[in-house]
Amino acid sequence: MGALSSLKVVEWSEFISGPYCGKLLADLGAEVIKVEKPGCGDKTRSYGPFPQDMPHQEKSGLFLYLNTNKLGVSLNIRSVTGAEIFKELLTESDILIENHSPHEVEELGFDYETLKKLNPRLVMASITPFGQTGPYRDYKACNLTSFHASGLAYLNPPEVDDIEQEPPLRGPAHQGDLAAGLNAAIATMSAIFSCHATGLGQHVDLSEQEVLASMIRRNLAGVTYEGITMTRVKGSQSRGGSVMGHCKDGYFFMLCNTDKFWANWVEVMGNPDWAASELFQTTISRRENWDAAKMMIEEWAREQTVDEIVRAAQAKRVPCTPVNTVRESANSELLADRNYFIEVHHKEAGKLTYPGAPYKLSKTPWHVERSAPLLGEHNEEVFCRRLGYTRQDLLIMRAEGVV
Repeated sequence: MGALSSLKVVEWSEFISGPYCGKLLADLGAEVIKVEKPGCGDKTRSYGPFPQDMPHQEKSGLFLYLNTNKLGVSLNIRSVTGAEIFKELLTESDILIENHSPHEVEELGFDYETLKKLNPRLVMASITPFGQTGPYRDYKACNLTSFHASGLAYLNPPEVDDIEQEPPLRGPAHQGDLAAGLNAAIATMSAIFSCHATGLGQHVDLSEQEVLASMIRRNLAGVTYEGITMTRVKGSQSRGGSVMGHCKDGYFFMLCNTDKFWANWVEVMGNPDWAASELFQTTISRRENWDAAKMMIEEWAREQTVDEIVRAAQAKRVPCTPVNTVRESANSELLADRNYFIEVHHKEAGKLTYPGAPYKLSKTPWHVERSAPLLGEHNEEVFCRRLGYTRQDLLIMRAEGVV
């Protein structure tokens, strides 16, 4: 039995943020019914990677990962019959996860004020780019937009030689959408705890822009405390003490921002003559001359391997780590020892390796009980066995495009 096995969830979401929120709950045991459009389904189904690079509606690696442990139904909720069935599902559910525009939700009659009349205990989690209120509430946006609107992209890369030629970049992959889904899951569970105490649900209003803005840390403090906007010009942020360096067979990251770390690091390098210069004898002087120190460190590192550098640094208690590629991470002995990666068998995609959970529960362990659903795979189980529709009803609804 999973930690959240008592919860019933309806997920009316597409792409990443909502489905990731649903996945986090489903993988902990919640019953999550994923509602997709008949025919095309969640648009993530058209995103790769695909096995052998052959696009297939049921084989998207992104979809397969985001939708483990869910039941899947196809339902046209814009139809009269589909809308009624959707409301029937919600009357028996604890949570609704959705990531559509407030205007669309209201137009369909699925806004929180309407739904709470059907089910006062319902917790509705709405994930949008800019929240349910304000002048941008109905704006469409993507991960790229949210990154730049939040101010977080401005910090990436943090120091450049020419700000005209090296503009700000969003973070790689879909970090904004995933962070939004994670925060939505946390907020939703907080609302569930409140419901257990009060008997009433509530509306969880999550803005992806605000999620990313909350991750700016010291740069935001500089604005609020001192009115200073940090520049991205190289050397302006006094970041002396760290090196992201390239060596014979890869990259390493090293931090020596204290006198003790620096002295030990100099020993790792074999006590080169240049390190004895007055330029590098104090924390302040090293910070002021860090570009010169970094150049010499990188020149030394080019003759070493990653393993040689990391082992020598660790022996001297200097913070240092390999900068792993995705392949190296996938083959990590540490992750293998922790059983992080798991194998999941899917009816169409076959047996594939999936990332697991970054935590372990001793009493109610995380596990994948079922692979991502085929489009409409559980229509009969949900609509007929649970809601009481007959198989003939299902055939008629299929012919009419309702399911």
